[in-house]
Amino acid sequence: MNEMEKRRAFQRVKSMTNESFWKWMNWMHSRAYAKAEQHYQEAMNIVLQPKQAKAVIAKAQEIRETWDGMATVTIDETEAAEWLPRKPV
Repeated sequence: MNEMEKRRAFQRVKSMTNESFWKWMNWMHSRAYAKAEQHYQEAMNIVLQPKQAKAVIAKAQEIRETWDGMATVTIDETEAAEWLPRKPV
């Protein structure tokens, strides 16, 4: 992304309403989560036996959906996660 494209993207974000900004943020956050999940699945397919990888994927889905109640990943559900770095006050 060149400087002009970055500027245009920034201007687009500045023109958003509060509601559209958070909808966009949740969309971006979900895409990032899905990409990270893809990376882990690809790594498991290389390192683990298929049965082991399937078990890890099932457990990760259970943790996300049952333990954390996150059928869809959004900013609201992950911003309070203890593993996220906190900004100094």
